[in-house]
Amino acid sequence: MKEYPLFFESGGPIFGDGYVVSVVVRGRVLATWDEDDGEFVLSGVNPGSLLGFGRTLNEAYQYMVESLRCVLIDIATDAATVEEFRREADDFFGTDAPECRARWESARERVRQGELRNDLDLRVETSDPEFGMFVEQVERPSVHANAPAQSLAPSAIAA
Repeated sequence: MKEYPLFFESGGPIFGDGYVVSVVVRGRVLATWDEDDGEFVLSGVNPGSLLGFGRTLNEAYQYMVESLRCVLIDIATDAATVEEFRREADDFFGTDAPECRARWESARERVRQGELRNDLDLRVETSDPEFGMFVEQVERPSVHANAPAQSLAPSAIAA
């Protein structure tokens, strides 16, 4: 089994009852490639409760991003205000997965030491981007605010 430390960014509009927010999530996931099963498993470090599965990294990532979107819609269903949504979204992002975080850090060190090749053909990022759940209320919805399609893979391998 190979484990890859990945950064990701995802987001888009989320509709609540009486409000629209634009959400950007910048986080970390551990990608595990199981050669025996021929499957990628993405395990969230931040947020810690995310999972994605697939025969390809892109398939696992899309599964994970759709799971994230469903969680955000669930939060919007219960949140009466933007502030309540923001608070609940921040709490969700803060869910912790200590074992996954430790494995992510270990995999990152292996990348830095040159022990783990970038077989995923992703950009290598040596700095730490700003992580978090960034929520902005959309004051005047417009067709020009439509979000681009989700990227088909995580944004970078961490080194």
